[in-house]
This record gives sequence, structure tokens and C-alpha cells, in this order.
Amino acid sequence: MRITKDTPIGQDFNGRLKKMSWERIWTFSGGAFTSAGWPRKNLHTDTEFSKNLGLPTVGVSATQYLGHLAELMLNLFGEGWLRGGKMTDLKFLKLVADGDILTSKAKVIAKEEESSGVKYTLEICCENQQGEKVLIGHAIGIAPL
Repeated sequence: MRITKDTPIGQDFNGRLKKMSWERIWTFSGGAFTSAGWPRKNLHTDTEFSKNLGLPTVGVSATQYLGHLAELMLNLFGEGWLRGGKMTDLKFLKLVADGDILTSKAKVIAKEEESSGVKYTLEICCENQQGEKVLIGHAIGIAPL
């Protein structure tokens, strides 16, 4: 699945399903594995710590599923994403918790031919297993001519 100069406006793309497991959460937010007391206690790794902050449970770090969108953009634009792609207008809408299953999604909403290629603007989001958006925004990338 790759965006090309011929990809139409309205085209939808989905990334792989990713389950937010304790192992994934702790690996991402628990600090160095060799640290004394690993995992580090914070709102991403300790239920009591999170509840003391008024949260119902631990929350998955938003940068973790922002990375899922970056993976989708790399799949869609290839190495060109690393040279000039960007995400904008990002909004984190809902707590993501242990056990949630997320899907990264993108939809082409605009395209414009430029000298370096076709510039695409995408609506992007991550949705949980109930189809609720937990992260929304836009992405801009170039497909070669």
C-alpha cells in the first residue's frame, strides 16, 4: 500500500491493528529495563498512581500511538516521508488504556501537483476497538511524479 501520483482524493488507508498490552505499555513508558524498581511508577505503568491523578486506569502514552501513525505514513510515502512529511493539527481526544486495540487510519482529502511531486493532504486518526477516535489530525506528504 503506497500513495502514488495517481492516488485519488477520497482514498482510505488503514494501518495494522495494535493491541495496547501491559508489555507494550511498560516497555514504552517504564524506563530502562535495568533500572532498579523497573518499571518506573508513573501514570502509564501504575494503576494506583493513575487513580491518584483522577484517571480510571493507566493511560497509554500518546506518543506511542502517534508512532503508529508515523508507521502508516512511512508505509504510504516511503523514505520521502522522512525527508519532508509532516503531521499537523494533532488532537488527543480520549484515554487509551491497557487492552485497547488501535487502528491508524488516513484519508486523502487534497492533492496538488508540484515540481517535486504530488503533494497530498490526509486526514489522519487512530481509532479504538469501538470505532472511537482517540487521536485526530492531518498529514502532508509528497508522492514522486
